[in-house]
Amino acid sequence: MRKIFVSMCVFVLAMSAQAQKRVIVNPDYDKPEGVAHLELKRVELTDTATVIHLSANTNFSPLMMWNIWLKADGKKYALRGGRRISTWGQGKTAYEKDETIPFYNSKGDTVFTALVPKEEPFVENKKYEHTSLADSLVLWFEPLPADATVFDFSNDIHNISLIKTVQTSTDLNILPMPDATPDHCIEAIAGMFPGKVVFIDLWATWCGPCKYGIEKMAPMKEELKGKDVVFVYLTNETSDKELWKKSVANTKGYHLMLPNEYWGQLPCIVAFSGIPQYFLYDRQGKQVLHQIGFADGAELHFKDEIEKHLQ
Repeated sequence: MRKIFVSMCVFVLAMSAQAQKRVIVNPDYDKPEGVAHLELKRVELTDTATVIHLSANTNFSPLMMWNIWLKADGKKYALRGGRRISTWGQGKTAYEKDETIPFYNSKGDTVFTALVPKEEPFVENKKYEHTSLADSLVLWFEPLPADATVFDFSNDIHNISLIKTVQTSTDLNILPMPDATPDHCIEAIAGMFPGKVVFIDLWATWCGPCKYGIEKMAPMKEELKGKDVVFVYLTNETSDKELWKKSVANTKGYHLMLPNEYWGQLPCIVAFSGIPQYFLYDRQGKQVLHQIGFADGAELHFKDEIEKHLQ
């Protein structure tokens, strides 16, 4: 009985920590102009850490960062660790070893090769070679106080607003591009809604089965209205822009149009190519369902799965 009680306490604490996580997507701050700099992409706030996602806005060769800290209300918060991810635009977030990547011209001839270092822990004061536009850093610091609204990042990025929420577009149901390469894109989008069950629908305006599925699921979404479930619709640039805008206005949920080249590197598209495809993520951000195609009655199966993970 005591073990059950302790387990319940741990579960409640874990859920509490999850519920208190905030994600600030594309935060507002004073950006330097005309100079090479690291650009802030996303901030995650929890009771135990502040996680900063950055990328290079232009070529850094080499990159060296030192004396890194966050500062809020006159107090500094220390760097605890991090990792550096070098991709050189190859759509892969991590290499098991350093790799030499060939780049080709339209005739298929090798134009040049580039050394792509493996993903590695970020070390303050280390000089990093071969950095590029695609490089990114994920750094975690001591947690900022719950009442903080603005902070500075070292000497480079100032007045970062923590007030901004997921909705960064004038259209409140259009999501920003995630700060993630294609192999982590879908889970990054699910991560924009911490503590929620997230249903993701890959579709296109020209896809008959996709539109049929959206129509069939509309009554089920109404039945789940007010519950902690979010519906996200992802398409690409093959969709007619005007038809997509009408869908954004008429289909309840969040929408995002991914660039074609980005969409084409999604693992689920590389592996299966077809749409519609459906993903379900639980409250902890874990993928619990992946389905290809929409058969009659699929909406009932989706509803059962959503309700199971809402409990």
